Amino acid sequence: MKKRVSIGLLLAAVGALALIAAGCGGGSDKSSGGGSTGGGGGGKVSALPASSCGSLEFKGSGDADYLIASDLPLQGGSRTQTTQMNAAIRYVLGQQDWKAGKYNIAFQACDDSTAQLGKWDPDKCSANAHAYAQNSKLLGVIGTFNSGCAAIEIPVLNQAPGGGLQLLSPANTYGCLTEPCAGDEPEKYYPSGKRNYARVAPSDPNQGAVDAKFLVSQGVKRVSVLNDKEAYGLGVAKNFAGAAKAAGMTVTGFTAYDPKQANYQALFTRIKGQNPDAVFIGGLIDENSGQLINDKVQILGSNEQVKLMLPDGFTTDAVFDRSQGGTPNAKGAFFSVAGVGIDKYKGAALKFINGFKSTLNGKPVDPYAILGAQAAQVLLDAIEKSDGTRSDVIAKVFATKVSNGLIGNFSFNKNGDLTGAKGAAVLFTIYKGTNHLNTLLTTAPDSKLVAAARKEAAG
Repeated sequence: MKKRVSIGLLLAAVGALALIAAGCGGGSDKSSGGGSTGGGGGGKVSALPASSCGSLEFKGSGDADYLIASDLPLQGGSRTQTTQMNAAIRYVLGQQDWKAGKYNIAFQACDDSTAQLGKWDPDKCSANAHAYAQNSKLLGVIGTFNSGCAAIEIPVLNQAPGGGLQLLSPANTYGCLTEPCAGDEPEKYYPSGKRNYARVAPSDPNQGAVDAKFLVSQGVKRVSVLNDKEAYGLGVAKNFAGAAKAAGMTVTGFTAYDPKQANYQALFTRIKGQNPDAVFIGGLIDENSGQLINDKVQILGSNEQVKLMLPDGFTTDAVFDRSQGGTPNAKGAFFSVAGVGIDKYKGAALKFINGFKSTLNGKPVDPYAILGAQAAQVLLDAIEKSDGTRSDVIAKVFATKVSNGLIGNFSFNKNGDLTGAKGAAVLFTIYKGTNHLNTLLTTAPDSKLVAAARKEAAG
């Protein structure tokens, strides 16, 4: 999913790091004491700042030894997904009695969004990262949801005391966070020269390949590609364009749009002149998506007439809801997301789903809850096997080998990406919109199209 940052915002945030550091994490070595909830006390664990994070939670026996946190946007169109991801992390902790081997583990859910933006905020991401780095009892962060936020946080956590701090994402898909791309990506994210970031979600070259192959199967020969000029949106648009050309489609245009623009009628009028069979949009649900989709339908016709392909930045039922920034005009659009439909999971994942859904008061389990829970399991297993230091937790994450996990079998390569994956970890689901997401098919990416997608981003 998910996942964006403009180069300007990133540079501004990086430039402000020293100033923000002075204001974050003050007193981080003091005990949080009564800030914990449930059965135990905070003990030796210090709470992260209340300006970004919820209360320190620990429901095990005795006192907490260490802390993990989540870093997700809890305001805006992604809130439905991210609140459930936090619930899934708590569920995993509960299943393990709030322990990782001999260590008692506390948890805090932190917000990287602001009400003003209604989505992730670069300044908030920077401030959060500095607070995380300075809390010596924090051994890992599950996040981020948006790749742009990760691009800000990774370099800060890469230089955190104790040999760096692990950032483990359940959702980032921007390929250039981990693998070679144009310019100085990904090297600029790892100033220490060592990796401290991994993800349990497959990267966007895979998604671009899946989306391109699917549109070819729908008879699309000409496609116009839009992007929001941000890391995730531009990245996935490049990946898709590369795969589309390799799949035999003509890319009639590659155009940036401004998420803050009042309307997009002029944009789609120009695109109409390209005579496309389909439009692909690299962006996010919380970037004026309702207006963008409305104007697409008004100018180009329904999503049956000129098909609309939307990657995981849009793949939530909120995309049909005006109150969430979406629109009913998303009906008929196609969507993609990593993993399989909730009703297709088996084994350990099915056991998790059956237990977790009993906590949701009748709400359906969101696919990202599975990824959040898988990230939590990986991090807790790494802490269990570690000597309790940050550097060793990182080493143990990168040495992870999972069999029959929630997303199947996998390990991490030296870049922090999934490798040797089998099962849901290598699959994507395509949905079609009505007033909610309806599963059409689950499929694996074509390796030749993945290579073409990756080459386009690297160029």
